[in-house]
Parts: sequence; structure tokens; C-alpha cells
Amino acid sequence: MLFCLCRFFAILGLVAVASLADSAQASAWDIESDNFQIRTFVGGPSAVQLLQRCESLRADLQQVWFTAADRRDWSPRCQVFVHSTKSSYQTAVGRGAAQTSGSSLIQASGGKIVSRRIDLLYDVQKGASALPHELTHVVLADRFDDGRPPRWLDEGIATMADSPEKRTLHHRDCHNALRTGEALRVVQLLRLEQFTSAKQVPAFYGQSLSLVHFLADQGEPANLIDFAEAAIERGYDRALRDIYQIEGIEDLERRWRKYAWKMGPKAPQSLVLTIAR
Repeated sequence: MLFCLCRFFAILGLVAVASLADSAQASAWDIESDNFQIRTFVGGPSAVQLLQRCESLRADLQQVWFTAADRRDWSPRCQVFVHSTKSSYQTAVGRGAAQTSGSSLIQASGGKIVSRRIDLLYDVQKGASALPHELTHVVLADRFDDGRPPRWLDEGIATMADSPEKRTLHHRDCHNALRTGEALRVVQLLRLEQFTSAKQVPAFYGQSLSLVHFLADQGEPANLIDFAEAAIERGYDRALRDIYQIEGIEDLERRWRKYAWKMGPKAPQSLVLTIAR
């Protein structure tokens, strides 16, 4: 999960992912709905139950993060492939996925999403545990012309949909980074697209989750998406003033650090987490 593939790997050449949905495979979907096409394997999870889970999660995520006007059916539908082996999974998403169990790929052209895909590595004990995280990426992409939300926002919100155990670990990473002085400045966090050192990884994910929590608690969760869009158009300082009445990135830094220190290493309780389960 630390190197969540998402749309970033499209830049690195994972266009080959799309080629896996060749004519033989694409014509053999186990089940379809208005928004999803599911392909699993013999002896794997029930395609019917997985489809129901996908539709339920999608509806929950849209309810939390979107206004009613932004909730619409997907065209094209999201293709979900469930893999029985790590070999099959890595063949689909690339060698960079060695430490992951889920990958999402969104492709956009001319301001419109033209492809949605999720690959999941199935585990007998954990099931398709990466689905909520990866589906969050796909849902969020709808609100951005190029299908790419700012990375801190994308990963922070997706991590909200992870298991309580994973969220707790990320909050501990955030607290440790603050305690040791290795935390990223908020201005770095907001603009980071590529990691320059291994130490940045746990800090980035932990801080992104914490910052999303902080901002989501300042008003309606959907305001967070409006804020990200406004920041792309007008810059972060003005967007903070317009959406949250926060006087720029430096003011956000002070407020967020006070919040993060108060929370400590524990994961905060939030209505968002009970809905986007």
C-alpha cells in the first residue's frame, strides 16, 4: 500500500495494464452492473457478493465526499480484476506492486475519464482487503479534470477507508515524525508528487491522513474536495481563506500541528470512517 500504484504508474508505462483486458477476457465478465464489471477466478470470492460490495462502497464514498449533484453513474464502468496469485497480480500491474495487494488505474483524455480499473490480490484470510482504498481513488478521480487529485488528498482520503489497524499505524507514523522532527512541512506535503527518500514515505501517508481528518472536521467532508479544486485553480493560500477561513498555509501548519499533537498516536473517531467502511 505504501507505494499505491493508482494513476501514477500510468506515467511509468503501465499502459500495458489495459492490454490485459483483451477480447477473450473482456467478453467473459463474471457479472456486470451499471458501474462495474467483475472478473474473479475459479474458487475465488463470489462475483455477486463482490459486485454488491463495490456498489455499496461506491455509494457510501460518494455520499461522504460528493454533493448530490456530483453523484452519477460511471461510463465507462470500472473493471475489477481479482487475482489468485501474486504472480498474476504483478503481471497485471507491474513489478513495482511487489509490496501491495491492490492497484487502481484511471486514465483521462480531454478532461474526461476514459478508463477505470482496479486489480486486487486475493488472500484467503483477508479477502480483497485493498478494495475500499483503491475504490476511493477511483471515486475521487471523478471530480478532477485529469483524473488526478493532489496526491496528499488522494492518499489521505483513501487511507481513511483502510482497516482500523492500518489507520492506527499511519497515525503512529505521523506522531513519530512530529516527535523526531522528520515530519514534512505542510507546504511540502501539499505539493509532494515524488518521494526523495525512504523516510518521507511513512511521514507522508501518516500526515496526509491526519491533515484530511483535520480539514474534514472543519465543516462538511465534501468541502475538502471543493478546497482541493479551488487550490488547483487559485492556489492553496486563497483556497484556505475561501473554504476554511484559514489564513494561508502557515496558519494551516500551526493549526494542524496543534491538532496532531493533541491527538497523539491514536486514530481519531470520525463519522466519515463509519460511513466509508
